Amino acid sequence: MSSRTGRVAVAAAALTLGLVPTAHAARLQECGSGAGRHATSAQDETWLTTGIQGDRFEIVGGTAAQSKGATAAMKAFGARLVKDHTASLKDAERAARRFGVDVPKTPSPSEQWELRTVGAFSGAVFDRSYADLEVQDHIQDIQETKDEISDGCNATVRGLARDDLPVLRQHLRIARQLKSSGV
Repeated sequence: MSSRTGRVAVAAAALTLGLVPTAHAARLQECGSGAGRHATSAQDETWLTTGIQGDRFEIVGGTAAQSKGATAAMKAFGARLVKDHTASLKDAERAARRFGVDVPKTPSPSEQWELRTVGAFSGAVFDRSYADLEVQDHIQDIQETKDEISDGCNATVRGLARDDLPVLRQHLRIARQLKSSGV
């Protein structure tokens, strides 16, 4: 038997015997046996914190889109972002306070920089820049939300993530349409 075949056989046996922790087993270990419904993990706390910062980013950006956007479609997208992320922010803040997680008062420093950069534009240039930013941002948000759904420990926080996911996907669809239309 070759050395490679032997290593594969040993790895397969270890997995079969449960000697190597699976992702599910690692999640169970991090979440604790019965505490997962009420305790928060680092994953949960990070998702809540970055989500709150992201909601604040979207509210500021959506407000800017309503005032700086050149098209009715961009202004409507901005209003939608403000409405949806204000609701998400309220839910996330409530959960964070319930579980003792710090509630950020501003977007992250990198989000603030992005807002300043895009905010320097107006009209059609703003629309193109903001649509591109929103596409990239929502791709990242969707991945982080999917990670919380699959890896988070707290049932309440995972439920918030499940509720947010379709909204984020809708925002991404709209941002892609705006970007492809060359607003």
